[in-house]
Formats: sequence, structure tokens, C-alpha cells
Amino acid sequence: MATDDDLTEFLRVTEVVRIVTTTRDGRTIATPIWAVDVDGVSFIRSEYGHDGKWFRRATTNPGVGFETPAGRRAVELEAIDETDPLEAAVDDALRAKYGRKKASLAAMLTPLAHGTTQRVVPLGRAL
Repeated sequence: MATDDDLTEFLRVTEVVRIVTTTRDGRTIATPIWAVDVDGVSFIRSEYGHDGKWFRRATTNPGVGFETPAGRRAVELEAIDETDPLEAAVDDALRAKYGRKKASLAAMLTPLAHGTTQRVVPLGRAL
């Protein structure tokens, strides 16, 4: 059985993860995104800011998770204030993990993206 630590490790080492969000009518959609680790905690953010489709679904509809080798795992997302020092730590983690992808990385470091940083809180259950 997968644990919260397994999910955190998966998000830390996997290049592109798939966030699973739920639509208003209950359908689920898996979207490829980036995830990083800061001191053992996973973070995500939206390249397209608050207008990103996966971001809108994840922050307005219950039922968020990630596809993993052990199946879909449920999470909660906690917004990080854009003035929080964690924003800079997430920037550094993005640079370390995705530095070779210059154009995409640049989009993840903009003020538009900063306003969407989310802490990933594993819920210890399947989605």
C-alpha cells in the first residue's frame, strides 16, 4: 500500500507528474505538471497563473490527486501567499530540478505563476 512518504518521494523524483482534478460534473482530468520538493514538502504552481484550467479545477472543486505507480492518490492543496519566503525556495527548487528547460522554467518564475504556488498535502488514501 502506498504511503504519504511514497507520494512525496514520487513527486520529488518524477520529472513530469500528472495532477488529477475533478470537473463540476464529476469527471476527472489528468494534466501533466511540474512538482518540486522543499525540505521534504511538495509544491506545485501553475505556469498560466490563476487562469490555468487545472489550477481553476483544483482550487474550486473537491477531489484532487496525483497519478502514481500505486494508483491515484488524494491530496489537499494549501495556497502559499506570494509574499511568503517559501516562494523563493520553490523558485530555487524549480531551477535545480528543471534548469535545463530554460523557456518553460522562465514561465514558472513569473509573478503570474508565483500567485499560484500550492503546498501538496497527501491525504493517505486513494483518490
